[in-house]
Amino acid sequence: MVRPAALGIAVTLMAGLAPVLPARASDLPIDRIRAEVSRLVPPLWTVEEVTADPIPAPAPDGKAAAKSTESRTAVRIGARLRLAKPTYAVDSRDGAVTFIRPVAEAGLEKTLTATALATLGPNGWSARIELRNPEVLEGIGQPLEELPGRPVLAGSAEANRLRDQIARDAEARGAEEDARRRREEDLLARQAAATRAEEERAAAERRQEEARATRIADLRARILGADRPARIAAYEAALGGNDPALRQIALEAALQSRDPVLGTLALKDWIARRKAVPVQLYATKEDPHSETVLNNLGPLTLEIDSVNPVNGAFAGRLGAPGYSIAKPSAAIGTLAQTTLTVNAYGCALSLRLTEQQTLDGLFRCQTLPALIARVIVD
Repeated sequence: MVRPAALGIAVTLMAGLAPVLPARASDLPIDRIRAEVSRLVPPLWTVEEVTADPIPAPAPDGKAAAKSTESRTAVRIGARLRLAKPTYAVDSRDGAVTFIRPVAEAGLEKTLTATALATLGPNGWSARIELRNPEVLEGIGQPLEELPGRPVLAGSAEANRLRDQIARDAEARGAEEDARRRREEDLLARQAAATRAEEERAAAERRQEEARATRIADLRARILGADRPARIAAYEAALGGNDPALRQIALEAALQSRDPVLGTLALKDWIARRKAVPVQLYATKEDPHSETVLNNLGPLTLEIDSVNPVNGAFAGRLGAPGYSIAKPSAAIGTLAQTTLTVNAYGCALSLRLTEQQTLDGLFRCQTLPALIARVIVD
């Protein structure tokens, strides 16, 4: 494509040469003109033949006109051009593949016409060449090496194969994209379902916690209420259930109620659920020997074998390893109101329920000083 060819182009012929554009056709330097024309056309074209003919000037009028005619000459130029390479146009593009269609074959001939106005100056002849039909150089496409991507001739077997392959690749990409989108949607759906399930589980737990807190508060209120039959019924209902926590809460509330009947029921249930009850011993200030006895006595334990839930009587063993009189031996005990009494060979344990949910009292053996005893009701 020769965009500048549409404009007038000045060509200056260097000094030292013969006059480039004389008035006589026989003196015209065709080779020089041909070189200038070749410079004006794109390299895709080969200049085959150039003709240059003077354009007759009007008859001179006087000496001044004759002088002007001798110093300026108009020339008509004709150039036969031949296309050196086949040219193509882009039909379409798909990725790295460019589908092309032929525009012109190599050997296509065009005739380019131009005019030149030559002027003789101090350094020789100069001429301004103006193309008359530059459009013959336009719209012929591009050579193969100037096309982008991988050029493939449209309509050829290779083009059809590539188009089929491109279509299959596009279909595969579409299927892969659909599969990826379905996987993402499935993942999002699973995540949403997991989130909903977790929210529902948390909501269910909150409801259960609220319901349980309500049951616990109701149990405490009923056991600590003013109506004894309601207190006893609430306590027995808690004991009859399969919830260890509610049983423990009922036990604590019964012991806090200061109701001797509830306290006795709670202690009976408490001791019936124990196999062994550790007894904490402390020295008394009244007997200075009690500290020595305490250190030598060792741990005192009440072992429970059987309990009568009606009258609170129980049987088991009581004792400590330190002294022969206090060694573990068969024992019987009773729960009367909130008082626990245990008798063993030569020793006795007497305890009473306190506000701190402990059983406090004394441990006595025949030949030993009395010691303070405590059992924690838990």
